[in-house]
Amino acid sequence: MSESATTGESARARLVGWAFCLSLIAHSFLIVILPRLDKESAVRDLARSWHYAIGIALLVFGVWRLWLWWRERGAISSDILPPAARFWHHALCLAVLLLVVLGGPLGFLYGWTEGRAIDPAGLFTIPAPIGKDHSVWKFTGYFHSASANATVLIALAALVSAGYTFARYGKGLLSAFPAGFGLLFLVRAALFIYAINSFAAREPGYIAAAIFLGICAAFWLAVRALRKGRFAATEGKRGGIAWNTGALAGVAAVVAFGLTMPYLLFRVTPFSSGVVVEADPSITWHRERLAEVAWTPPTEFQLTTGRETYKWCKFCHTMEPGEAHLVGPNLANIFGQRAGTVPNFPYSPALAAAGKNGLVWNEQTIRQYIGGPDEFVPGTSMMISSGPVVDPALQDAVIASLKRDTMFTEDERPE
Repeated sequence: MSESATTGESARARLVGWAFCLSLIAHSFLIVILPRLDKESAVRDLARSWHYAIGIALLVFGVWRLWLWWRERGAISSDILPPAARFWHHALCLAVLLLVVLGGPLGFLYGWTEGRAIDPAGLFTIPAPIGKDHSVWKFTGYFHSASANATVLIALAALVSAGYTFARYGKGLLSAFPAGFGLLFLVRAALFIYAINSFAAREPGYIAAAIFLGICAAFWLAVRALRKGRFAATEGKRGGIAWNTGALAGVAAVVAFGLTMPYLLFRVTPFSSGVVVEADPSITWHRERLAEVAWTPPTEFQLTTGRETYKWCKFCHTMEPGEAHLVGPNLANIFGQRAGTVPNFPYSPALAAAGKNGLVWNEQTIRQYIGGPDEFVPGTSMMISSGPVVDPALQDAVIASLKRDTMFTEDERPE
């Protein structure tokens, strides 16, 4: 096999590396887009099918790239970076490869235990070999998401490292990492910046991502201008067992922190534990309607709110009778019910205790809850991705949408 003069990778390894990284970039776009689409839309179903298709390609390319890496004993030529920096960059890239390869099977189990067949791009269907299982669904879903979050933290660490190596050795994102990984790290980080700033609306996300990319470009231009023609040679830290052990420990710490991000960002845990109202396992909603609310057709403002704010309710909750619990409980017939009493859902002790102490869900208590979950029920595990809904007009719109979705069946809604 021929070797590239710049990276030490074979031509085949470079090709597979680019295929892996470009696939992961496309997959990352879908990860950001999917939660922001209407759950009942055909577009979301199409995006999910492509999510599966690209995920399968990632698994294939990831395993292939790992095999080529082992066969070639590395990916960055010794004349690019000194041994210590080269080992660190290798460790970052290998961590991404391993996380993606391990995350793929978790994604399959996540879909199957939700009762969903895998249909990659509509080309074929892989039926679920196992039945619905909320506990396994929650566990696999958590770590499937957590592995993706860990790759984001690795990307951020890689950007900082590339900034150093560019300033010190003149080798940045495109030359100090194996083929494709530099671009992957930059895009992955930019998408994360967009995602965490676009829960309430998309515009702040675009602005934040643009600022981030602008800072990266300004740094690159400044270093290039200041150090033009004066970059140091690749002499530097030689590494050794102590350094390599520390580098591996550092990457492991980044990965471990990334695995906690679903909890830190959304208070999601991998285990179904809490206070449960025991009932027949098939019952996942309040069968008895205890309150009567008036039907009101959605206003234009409510439709807009549904696209930007209320959609996050449906990300964690199902609304129709008979639907399974998600991260949060099924909310069918929720008005008039005591808090923490939907059957077969593990509630936080705080919310279960609030229900026992008389908290009943009605328009006023729901308004207070979505206005500040932690203040209204200290210790609750619920959070709102877009932030507490404090605007009274937004609260009205969310409550009106919640009434229509949880208190009326399709047959009861006027045309």
